[in-house]
Amino acid sequence: MVEMRLRPFSLRTKLIVSSLILILIPIFGVGIYSYNAFESVLSKQTFATASDRLHQVNINIEREMRAMMNASNSVVLDDRIHAVLIHPPNTERQTIDSVDQVDKKVLEISTAIITDPVFITVMDNFGNLYTNWFQSEGAYERIRAADFYRKAQQLNGYMSWTLNHPNYVSDKSENLVTLAMVIKEKTSSRNIGTLIISEPVSHYADILRATNLPYRNFGFMMDADGHILAEDPQWVNSVYPSILRDMQMRRSSYTAEANGEQVDVATDFIPLSDWLVVQAVHHKDVFKPIQQIRDVAVSLLLICVAIFIAILIIQSNMFTSSIRKLQGTMRKVEEGNLDVAVDIRSLDEVGWLGKSFNRMVRRLGHYIEREIELERSKENAKLEALQAQINPHFLHNTINTIKWMSIMAGTKPITEMLLSLGHLLNMSIHRGQEAITVREELDNVRYFMTIQKYRFGDTIEITEDVDPETLDAYVPKLSLQPLVENVYQHGLFINGGKMIIRTRIVQDEIVLEVSDNGVGLTEARIKELEGHLSGMDRDGLFSGIGLKNVHRRIQIMFGPTYGLRIEQGEGDLNTSISIHFPYRRDLHELASGRDR
Repeated sequence: MVEMRLRPFSLRTKLIVSSLILILIPIFGVGIYSYNAFESVLSKQTFATASDRLHQVNINIEREMRAMMNASNSVVLDDRIHAVLIHPPNTERQTIDSVDQVDKKVLEISTAIITDPVFITVMDNFGNLYTNWFQSEGAYERIRAADFYRKAQQLNGYMSWTLNHPNYVSDKSENLVTLAMVIKEKTSSRNIGTLIISEPVSHYADILRATNLPYRNFGFMMDADGHILAEDPQWVNSVYPSILRDMQMRRSSYTAEANGEQVDVATDFIPLSDWLVVQAVHHKDVFKPIQQIRDVAVSLLLICVAIFIAILIIQSNMFTSSIRKLQGTMRKVEEGNLDVAVDIRSLDEVGWLGKSFNRMVRRLGHYIEREIELERSKENAKLEALQAQINPHFLHNTINTIKWMSIMAGTKPITEMLLSLGHLLNMSIHRGQEAITVREELDNVRYFMTIQKYRFGDTIEITEDVDPETLDAYVPKLSLQPLVENVYQHGLFINGGKMIIRTRIVQDEIVLEVSDNGVGLTEARIKELEGHLSGMDRDGLFSGIGLKNVHRRIQIMFGPTYGLRIEQGEGDLNTSISIHFPYRRDLHELASGRDR
């Protein structure tokens, strides 16, 4: 199965995506929340406005209805009208008088109660009809056949309201809103006639029609019999089925669907007639200005986002171009080219990083050059240890030949010297192993001191103070011998010499120390010698292969915290020179000790 690995996103891509997420999500989130909140508030205000408008419509309609009720009361309670209804005219003169009485009442109503044009009809039970409108043939029968007349008779003295019924005065005229009621005799409460007051529906349509609202709205009224008066009947017929159930439940406000459009509906009832007044507003008309503002805001936001993205891309390119330069330079350094520098001139963190990288590369180059020089110094130090030897293998074979001649001749001192010299020479020419144990290093020193004994005699008392724990530790070979040789060459002993060879473990270090009771060194001289140890001069202040070479070789192998230390001795010992190594009981650990 092949493992699919996705290419990691670049820093530029991450920067752009994260910036867009952190900026666009809050902007769009706040925008959507604000729009929804504003829409909710506006919906509530729309319903409140519709309710206020509806309340005003109710007041105006009730005012019209109360005027008709006042007119009806004026007629029903008038004794002259009662007399006309109870005593029908038999002669032409009586007919004129009856009509005159009714005309006076109509004039009174027209001037004091109802100023708008209305149709007032008073009819008795004898076929007489008294009106303020021109009677056509068959008018009496048309009225008696009308629904409003039948309802009035059923209510028997109570007011009957009928909405938007056909005009009984003229078939070609507009429909009417009618108040009808039975007139009863005051004493016997018997039915003596019927009063009918009708008003053209245009008065009510004008009340329903809102002229001061900034959006389209539709109003209509409906009575208990289902008669509807509307300014736009076609629209009412389309919306009526969807709001019928809510109207029956007498809900004051709700939202409905009409012809696929959302409609906000507010309703109210007129207590006088139990009519339902409905005011409806198209939802989209209310929110059309808001939606236009939203569209403009979204367009501007998209333009700003596009500009922002362009600026962000340009800025990210400027930012990441410096990083790409730094990345390319790092690759060259990885390939081993240290003669490079990244050219970043910006004053921000990336510029600072580029300058730091250039300083690091320069220091790394200097460090590598120093390492190469130290490695060369190490090789030179090893060569200097053997530079006095000419054809060492031939010399070693020659010494062995002389040794056997000495043994055969029975000259023991010469044999011992040749054995010691052969061992030291063999240790010098076998360079394959750089480190030996302390035990082996002490053996080398003993061979060396055997030779020195025959050279200088037993003038120096030698004492060994060896910690057994140090014998199996590994140290660089030929480390201790130069310290002992330095005692013989520069000790300047007075009244016999004394030398102590110590090995000990101090924390994680192994210390090889040689102390003597020679002339000794002052503090100033010790500082001078320490300066020569760390310098690169070759003035011969130290003996043999040189303490300086030993010191430099140890620091090359283990670092600057190790090496030689020169101190004043304690008691009758005037000078002490010690070597410090990391404590290692494994040859591989010693070889890699500098990396630890």
